[in-house]
Amino acid sequence: MKSTFGYEYKVKEIKLMGLTFRTLNNLDENIDILCEYFGEANQDQTLTEEHCPYFGVLWEAGIGLSQYLENRNYRGLRVLEIGCGLALPSFILERQGADVLATDFHADVEPFLKCNQQLNDSSFQYSLMNWRDQIKKVESEFGLFDLVIGSDILYESQHSKQVAQALISLLKPGGEIILSDPGRAYVQKFVSAMNELGYKEEMSIQKVKAELTQKKEEKEIFVFHYRNQK
Repeated sequence: MKSTFGYEYKVKEIKLMGLTFRTLNNLDENIDILCEYFGEANQDQTLTEEHCPYFGVLWEAGIGLSQYLENRNYRGLRVLEIGCGLALPSFILERQGADVLATDFHADVEPFLKCNQQLNDSSFQYSLMNWRDQIKKVESEFGLFDLVIGSDILYESQHSKQVAQALISLLKPGGEIILSDPGRAYVQKFVSAMNELGYKEEMSIQKVKAELTQKKEEKEIFVFHYRNQK
């Protein structure tokens, strides 16, 4: 599968939760492809966020979030997924009848998403953007949402309060935020920031089966559910 940058990804198809996904065959193998493409003189480009294809794997946090959402009903609600990658949670919610907007900043998310939408007869909306820097763009172009979701997005120790405020600003009155995390060290700073802003979490754990994880070991994913009381 061809990257928008010019190199070819090595891919495979997998099935889970009643869906078919085209994903990277192996993350390390595809990083090696980038290393060869950029050459020794530009190795620093390989692992930058705009190039490294972390988006192309179905990570445990996204699977755990999808498991959590699968047993709930969001039919007719306006949903935003931030940092969507392969967007498994968006596929689950669209299947329920939600009005979904998936977003990410990597240029190659869109071709993978279009391919997977064709494989699953799906058609939800996508927009290329970095939600951390473009909150105002989201608000002005798409308005507010009943539900904002994200998986493994709390990996920076700085600006926890600003992240919390940004997510809250995207909610309609009575809206909800649901985030999943694999247990990163920085997640507690975000939880504390949300608490300070008046949002108390409902925390639960989703167990992702070993055969669905990258290391083939069962993984516990933490899900944080917040509700806008306004």
